[in-house]
Amino acid sequence: MEKITSKLEDFPSIGCITEHPGFRNVCLDQYVLETAYYVYRQSHHVEIEDPNKRNRYVAYKQLVRWCWGWLGKNIRIPLPSCVVRTIRDTFPCENDNYVGFNPDSFSIQISRQAVLGVIDKLDT
Repeated sequence: MEKITSKLEDFPSIGCITEHPGFRNVCLDQYVLETAYYVYRQSHHVEIEDPNKRNRYVAYKQLVRWCWGWLGKNIRIPLPSCVVRTIRDTFPCENDNYVGFNPDSFSIQISRQAVLGVIDKLDT
């Protein structure tokens, strides 16, 4: 979580990224999220009909973009629970049925990426 805590360096009185003045603008503003979703939809050809589900999905992506820049294709990281809770509270799921982070999926993604990297090296 070093990337997240580095965002707090200029604000020593703040103890949580959700209290950072930029968090609300980057991750919770519906107009920013709408615009970010259009960019995502255009490049990935994915339509998310439910507005709260769409906003949650894009808000998580926005936090990662804001703190890490870019992780790389298929690389996933767990987000702090305070972030997840704040985003879920702002854009709730109608039936409270959230998916959450799947560490098994994470390890599979990393393993797959490592294998593809080895294959690429063998091809050159």
